[in-house]
Amino acid sequence: MKIYDVAFIGMGASALATAKLNYEGTSHSLIGIDKEYYNKRNNFFAFWMTDWMENFSNLAQKKWFNWEFYLANECILHETKDLPYCTIRFQDWKKYCLDNLENLSIKTLNVQSISNLEKYFEIELENGERVFAKKIYDSRTPKLEENKVKQHFFGYLIDTKQVIDNKKVTLMDFRVDQNVGLHFMYCLPISENKVLVESTVFSSEIQADSWYKDQIKKYIETKLKMSEYTIVDEEKGALPMYDIRNKSYKNYINIGSRGGATKISTGYAFSFFLKNLLRQNDDSEKKHHSYFDQWMDKVFVNYLKNNNGTEKTFINMANSLNGNEFASFMMGISGTTTKLKVIMSMPKYKFIKSALGTIIN
Repeated sequence: MKIYDVAFIGMGASALATAKLNYEGTSHSLIGIDKEYYNKRNNFFAFWMTDWMENFSNLAQKKWFNWEFYLANECILHETKDLPYCTIRFQDWKKYCLDNLENLSIKTLNVQSISNLEKYFEIELENGERVFAKKIYDSRTPKLEENKVKQHFFGYLIDTKQVIDNKKVTLMDFRVDQNVGLHFMYCLPISENKVLVESTVFSSEIQADSWYKDQIKKYIETKLKMSEYTIVDEEKGALPMYDIRNKSYKNYINIGSRGGATKISTGYAFSFFLKNLLRQNDDSEKKHHSYFDQWMDKVFVNYLKNNNGTEKTFINMANSLNGNEFASFMMGISGTTTKLKVIMSMPKYKFIKSALGTIIN
């Protein structure tokens, strides 16, 4: 009976990173278990270029030093020299992580059950096969709770003959339908002729794919003024905007979103997980976000859940910060002054009410 040193349940970005950064070049025997391992999905991971992400700068598809926000006739432009906005695509990340990782085996099956046999774990697969491992990293996607706020999105990567300004990212364009929740469009120009257009909603109810597709089509035609384009890829997802509290214990470690890496106010997880992986190694009790940032996120989500017209709050926040301040806040490295600016940009009474609500809950 073979007992692997390490088993990865789920082979997404966090599992691949852990295998690469912790076990490349070692003698540990590794096994990854993921039925969708050979899926060709190629979603985008976005981040601002902080010091710990410099390690992976050569994988960034592009760097943008300008980004913008829209509401009605208002446009806010941010510029930076120090913290550019970047994206890495999943297949590029996967290729990087697997390079020279010769001690990894793969099983393309679902996990049926996991048993702790004290000295090692028994993992039963859907076909009845059993895998044994001394240590487990579990990165399976947490089940979303129906009545809680989520960030859900659908996007098209399109090719067009029309020349696009690819020097600016549209982070949030609120000039779209607001009837189903806080809704904005995100536009990521990859080149002069290729752009990702994504419809994103913050609400508890996820819409049918057809709804997002209709929103994207209208936006491309009315705001981007494109009549001819080709859809070359698509991506969709839903992220929790609430705490995920899967407890890790000795030799069973929850990672990625399952382990609390997601910043619940934004959905960013990739860079926060890498930060802890690089700096704190393998501490199962490590915190991805400061207590103050976690509190601010909870206040914001509580405010979002209980108020309408919250798109104006985003614009006020963006307007109160410069590019470096906004990027640092989004990446959890902002100073006290920047945090106070964010707080002061919130509607005072509603902010206090939301803060009190987090204490009660």
